[in-house]
Amino acid sequence: MERAPTGVDLLDKILEGGIPRPASVLISGDIGTNKNTFAQQILYRGLLEGEKAIYVTIDAFPEDLIKNMLKYGMDVREYVRRGDLVFIDGFSPRVGVESNSPYIIENPFDPNEVLKAIVIAEKEVFGAGLPCRLVISHISTMLFMATKPQILSFIERMHAEARKYNGVYILVYSEGVMNPYVENFIKQLPDVVITLKRDAETGKRTMSVMRCIRTRYPRNPFEYELTDKGIVIKEAKRLVY
Repeated sequence: MERAPTGVDLLDKILEGGIPRPASVLISGDIGTNKNTFAQQILYRGLLEGEKAIYVTIDAFPEDLIKNMLKYGMDVREYVRRGDLVFIDGFSPRVGVESNSPYIIENPFDPNEVLKAIVIAEKEVFGAGLPCRLVISHISTMLFMATKPQILSFIERMHAEARKYNGVYILVYSEGVMNPYVENFIKQLPDVVITLKRDAETGKRTMSVMRCIRTRYPRNPFEYELTDKGIVIKEAKRLVY
């Protein structure tokens, strides 16, 4: 089975070599758990492997994301210049700022418009059957006003697109934004679900693999820390399956 390394070494070991490809992946967590940094590490590792990538940004300017990645040792500027990494900008139109990105989403709260932009970019950036990666951040913003049928339709389409392009499609979700019943519904849909938690008193951060298809994975959480190289999982003393 083909695996996509995440850029987090111990997580790849835990997942038998990485995320099974193709797959839709949900990264879920509270504010301050470094969800975006984690998603960026997965995307960046793909670039290092020679894959093409698309970054759909709903909550930040593309330029700020590039700077944030550089802060953790992920310099994507040359990949952007070559067209190996492209941004679909759904944030600049929200705040009334002109964007330099080749792909724009005028209304990022409309799942159909987001999907349309993704499909256009896929055809122009990804090669048929070649490994690729895509990040959407945050789907909690995008789906805030969506109905359950719209949410189901969008995530199912991400399933299909990941399989069509042999990709790893990463959906970043901020917990607490939507109704808890809707959040639980969303977590049932992707192939892989990884949650990040942060203890408000101690500041301890943990990562849990809640679901991962075609993989035997431990059920206990793993402590991680944020370093100048991004997220690093501390060596687990015990694995509980």
